[in-house]
Amino acid sequence: MNSLLEIVSVDVGYGYVKAISSNGKQVLFPSVVGSGRDRGIVHFLENKTDEMDLSEIHIKVNGKHYYVGDMAIKNSLDGSRVFERERYNHEYSNILMNVAIHLITDPSTKEVILFTGLPLDYYRTQHKEFKERLLEDSPTIEWISGKYKGKRRIQIKDVGVFPQGMSAVWATLMNHDGKTFRKDLLQEGNQIGIIDIGFRTTDICVVEMKDGGGFTPLIPFSETIDQGVVNLYENIKIAYQNRTGGSDLSENKINRILKQKAINYKGKKVDLSKEVDESYRAVVNSIIDRINKLWKEEADTFDYIFVVGGGGTLFYDYLQSNFDNRLMSIVSSQFANAVGYYRIGKILYSDILENAGLQKAR
Repeated sequence: MNSLLEIVSVDVGYGYVKAISSNGKQVLFPSVVGSGRDRGIVHFLENKTDEMDLSEIHIKVNGKHYYVGDMAIKNSLDGSRVFERERYNHEYSNILMNVAIHLITDPSTKEVILFTGLPLDYYRTQHKEFKERLLEDSPTIEWISGKYKGKRRIQIKDVGVFPQGMSAVWATLMNHDGKTFRKDLLQEGNQIGIIDIGFRTTDICVVEMKDGGGFTPLIPFSETIDQGVVNLYENIKIAYQNRTGGSDLSENKINRILKQKAINYKGKKVDLSKEVDESYRAVVNSIIDRINKLWKEEADTFDYIFVVGGGGTLFYDYLQSNFDNRLMSIVSSQFANAVGYYRIGKILYSDILENAGLQKAR
């Protein structure tokens, strides 16, 4: 394999960035960027091993300090996710994409062929502009901490942009080894539904298998809806405020409540198990209402229905009863789109990859 060029697949979600490389590496970190600062002597106290520390991503781009991921959540006063509709043109989205590429590539890598995607609704209107921006803007990143030390630039040589949700189908069609197809899914005429629950949105899609292993998207049954993990977080915040009179909660505290179903407030433990259960059900009900309007009685005849994405793991048990316990999941569900981009990209870009000596990678 060409050590100076790699294939990478990056899914920049509203909640987390997921990325995999042809060298076998993968990474997952929160999609949060915030202003950083020169921490001076702090760097002398950091762990000096060669291991990647995703909790300490501190970089400089064009002379400006940034914290990324957990580092931004804990240490940036203005750490934020990008929720605007045009988020893929945002400076922070570009930082997240390129930080992910740096984290999963070998030190000798100078160029990458990138496979990535957009939500279904955005894909129709933004994918060409998104691709052009990625090809034009590969910034030099100065690593203060997190992986490397010093400056590095990785050029994006080519880009494949695919629709989220639809791409996740490829993560379901193949076994976890990524080499053998699941014959039970490939039968001609099979209809497969995908419910891809992300941080802010949920992609709903259905495909019909064709002879030879391809599939046709069934567009009338496919769309992006504005429901996801963020709605669960908002419900937890409201429940906390109603019970305690407290003003706000950090993301770390919300995650703690979801795990422990309680929180200490002014020295007293507040049991929020009922509120947590109600919060889950409220989001699931919103998702199910939209799916029922979209799929109607057709869902009863779908051959398979998969739930994927980080939110899919969270809501899986709550969704099951609405589908007569027919729902299925996959290994590494949170990486479904990243895996899908990678697999479909290798097929559609086979000539380019073969010329670059990368077709046999992973």
